[in-house]
Amino acid sequence: MSAKKIQRDIVRISGGIALLKCAGFRYPISKEPSQSARNSGLLEFPSSSSSSSSTSPTTLSTSSLESLKKFRREVFEIVSKRTKTCIPELMERARDEDLKKEKPSLERLYFAAIELRKLFSNVIAASDADGRVSMDFLSLDSGSQVFKYRLRSVPCSIDILKQMGYEEVRGYWRVVSPVVETFVAAVEDLSAEISKMRTRTPVFKATLKLVKSNPGQGPRVLVSTLLACLCRIIDDPDNMKYHKLKLSVLFRKSGGFLNGGRQILTRLGFKVDDVTETASLRHTRSGEVDLNLVELRRNDLQRSWEELNQM
Repeated sequence: MSAKKIQRDIVRISGGIALLKCAGFRYPISKEPSQSARNSGLLEFPSSSSSSSSTSPTTLSTSSLESLKKFRREVFEIVSKRTKTCIPELMERARDEDLKKEKPSLERLYFAAIELRKLFSNVIAASDADGRVSMDFLSLDSGSQVFKYRLRSVPCSIDILKQMGYEEVRGYWRVVSPVVETFVAAVEDLSAEISKMRTRTPVFKATLKLVKSNPGQGPRVLVSTLLACLCRIIDDPDNMKYHKLKLSVLFRKSGGFLNGGRQILTRLGFKVDDVTETASLRHTRSGEVDLNLVELRRNDLQRSWEELNQM
């Protein structure tokens, strides 16, 4: 292994070579006294036979392999302890509180976790080799739909932001000098929490009922049509004609009325009017379209359909 390559592409931390030496790697012994082993630019793990030629494959003894495995376990335990986050505990508490409600729904918590993961992933992606991150990726606008509707309404989201080092300053939530390793661990924890909730969201449950209650191609056609309708709203949110769907047209495409069809419309954010036979997209109290929510529900519908087809 090239010491220069290890430092550039793998280690990137102070003491990286010392860590490899602890694992058993050594600079090769030079055959020529005038040649410096360090200048060779190589690190080697001792083979089981000291007489092996440099061109022959290196064979590790059983004890050497066990030593490497033990060292790997120790490093993993140290790193795991160092990058522990508050997310599992806070999310579990939030789920327990939600289940106590008269009408429990994990949608808010599920979408909050998705947005937090996206926020933290941007911090990681924007970091350079030295762990520095552009200020553009360290800030979250308090007036954005993501913060107003996804995070502020879920108390544990604010707790997570604070635990990750964010502070609210002049209308923005900012984190100064983020520890990239902690953000990586946070993304992993959020992914695990999202996975726990993925089959309990209102959209997933409605999609499951639609599939189980209607044989044939009807559910596939309806889901495909709804995905297209939501995409049109996302692409052109100010065009109000996309905000209202005619039920007769919608269900005619899917071969007639489907059991659970009205329910899935409701879960996607539409208000169904049986008198006018229309489904209208719900707006916020201020009359605006919560575009972020429309996109999250569209993605949830897509994910739910794909997962159910793989079961």
